[in-house]
Amino acid sequence: MNHQFRLHANAVMLRPFTLQDQEDLAALTRQPEITDLLPDWKMTEEQLSDFLQFVVSSYEQFDPQDVRIMLAVIHQESRQLIGWCGVFPNDMLDPSDREVAYAISRNYRNKGYTTEAVRTLTAYLFEHTSLTRIVGIVKTYNPASRRVLEHTGFQYANRRRLSDGEVYDYFELYSTNSGGKTTERITSKPLSINLRRAEHEDAVVLTEICTRAFDHVIRVWTKGKDDLDSNLSPPGYNSVRLHEYVIREWDYYVVEADGCAIGGVSVNVLGQEIARLDKIYIDPVCQGRGAGSQVIRQIEAAYPHILHWRLETSGRQTSNHHFYEKLGYVRTYASDEEYSYEKKTDAGSGQHNPGIEHEHVQANLDSMWYSSSTMKNSRITDCNLSGSKLTNLNMTEMLLADLRLTNTKFEFCALDGVQFQDTHLGAGKIPMQWKHCDLGGSRFVDCDLSGVELEGCQVAGMKINGVPIEKYMEAYEMSKPNG
Repeated sequence: MNHQFRLHANAVMLRPFTLQDQEDLAALTRQPEITDLLPDWKMTEEQLSDFLQFVVSSYEQFDPQDVRIMLAVIHQESRQLIGWCGVFPNDMLDPSDREVAYAISRNYRNKGYTTEAVRTLTAYLFEHTSLTRIVGIVKTYNPASRRVLEHTGFQYANRRRLSDGEVYDYFELYSTNSGGKTTERITSKPLSINLRRAEHEDAVVLTEICTRAFDHVIRVWTKGKDDLDSNLSPPGYNSVRLHEYVIREWDYYVVEADGCAIGGVSVNVLGQEIARLDKIYIDPVCQGRGAGSQVIRQIEAAYPHILHWRLETSGRQTSNHHFYEKLGYVRTYASDEEYSYEKKTDAGSGQHNPGIEHEHVQANLDSMWYSSSTMKNSRITDCNLSGSKLTNLNMTEMLLADLRLTNTKFEFCALDGVQFQDTHLGAGKIPMQWKHCDLGGSRFVDCDLSGVELEGCQVAGMKINGVPIEKYMEAYEMSKPNG
């Protein structure tokens, strides 16, 4: 390969870098869209000059038996340098690996140019060098880069934590003439997974994976945002704070493969012998390799006292129906929006807890009265309490969470120390009303109070972003026109 070599695609071409490219290359390395993902490209002018001289000199030593090449990506029409694409070793990978790496200017993204460049370069290298396999690694939070590899024909192999501490998805592309193992055999290899109890610091990663999983479900099974149900788009599935709540209050597990998170599963224990699989999700790139069935078997084994498992899934996800039925779950309810499943096991026979008489599961308690009763430390989960009246109760230190309280009234209540967190106004956005309430000293932090009206309220000492309300009123009076 020499300095004049050109690889032409449709809208872009690849050519060797020259020393005259430094200014244009420097402009690319100042784009945070590139350097936030590729921090090694944050170079001083002197460092970039030395690197560019190294790249230019490498073309004369190009060895088809030891591929190391980086080319400039040029927009055919404007003749502008818009990125780079190369294949070379990576110190974090096996010495035999040759990784494809690429970047493109923010002004030329989402047009297929990077895919063109990667496809053109890899095809050339397979034809003109000894390479029969090229790998790609993508940070799990970089879906755009993943799409480039997938559109080019790379196949997901596994998830790895590399020496920089980051987690990457590892992809492979084989030459059609390699005669070696095929991508089909690689991707069909079952994953070996394990579960560990989620901790607070896992919330962000679990949120990212859960978001990718359910966003994928939405793309596959719906016609858009107006075609959703609560199983295809569970409330708060993309909220870090909701995942933090489930970690804190429920049994939440990280699904791992090769030491890296690939999914999650949450269990809501409803009684001493009954539990519900609330959410089970696997990163889309890891699906189809047996992880889901392993998760359910390991969860069931982790709760030997549970004799009765429940779960719900969307009525539209026929693949889920087959999956759960294959694992022994029996459908108990079906509608266009939701299928309910149950599974009864004998894993806990002989372990009956004598305290079970204090447990009511699937009981019909409609119109029951409870008075002068001790209900300390009770757990009320998955119950319909609509229309109920709760009066004259001591509810100190209770947790009320994951509830629907539409049109509920709170009257003559002592709310000292009560916290409202991550609440909302429901799909109808019907405003709340606060009347005759003593809220002195309360704090509203990171709340949407747009359109809130205060009428006849005592506001002395009230502060907004640390500024006393009196200051705002003083400024308002001063702004009034004279006379």
